Amino acid sequence: MIYYFSGTGNSLHVARQFADRLCEQLSPIVNPVLTHDKSIGLVFPVYSWGIPSVVDNFIRRFFQSAEVRSETPPAYVYALMTCGDDVGYADRVLDNALLSASGRKFDAVFSVQMPNTYVCLPGFDVDSDELCKAKLNRVQARVSEIAELVAARRKDVRRLKRGIFPFAKTYVVRPLFNRFLVTDKYFHVDASKCVSCGRCRKSCPVGNILLIPTTGGQGAEVKEVPKWMSHCSGCLACYHSCPHHAINFGNMTAAKGQYSIMKQLHG
Repeated sequence: MIYYFSGTGNSLHVARQFADRLCEQLSPIVNPVLTHDKSIGLVFPVYSWGIPSVVDNFIRRFFQSAEVRSETPPAYVYALMTCGDDVGYADRVLDNALLSASGRKFDAVFSVQMPNTYVCLPGFDVDSDELCKAKLNRVQARVSEIAELVAARRKDVRRLKRGIFPFAKTYVVRPLFNRFLVTDKYFHVDASKCVSCGRCRKSCPVGNILLIPTTGGQGAEVKEVPKWMSHCSGCLACYHSCPHHAINFGNMTAAKGQYSIMKQLHG
């Protein structure tokens, strides 16, 4: 079984290719299907050179669950992390989560570079169309290489792009990022641009968005706009999925680009 978490679609794209190579089933990390498979894989994006909280919570719940502990534990546990540029020491954060839950580390951890989607800080923006296409064109070969190693049950494998200053990124920048920027309190919607299409709500992988009625003033048309419910994963799917750029994160994203993997693959 391969469990995946994906916001903007990058990790789901990789997970589907990976599952096809290995003839494995896919299950979302949110509302997972429990299994007693001897091989367990995780596919998810790196957030600020660490792992998303939803992935951390899944690891701790899944490997501590009675359903898993009552059976022979999986013989092989691996992870494939997607990243825009590099992963820092995200694999160490990942290992610590599994160590806390079951006393073991991941047998193998890999990274796959995908188009950048983070836009909420100065200097961060989506990649150009050319760079997106170049990264996506390399995915198939990278996934095939990783699938061969997983099929052979290779252990003690770390095939990762750590980048420069990995310790500082994971253990200095990441805690600050998690404390101040993994929040939905800075999201806001321009009601004059919002068309109440509901794409933001549908795109949210953790069900953090409701649509609530609002009006622009006396006599104005009543429409439904998004309201964030304070359990945000930080994936930015709502921002990227808005067809009219009506959603922004503070004042950081008004002039930033939006990313759609479907447009990159088929547009």
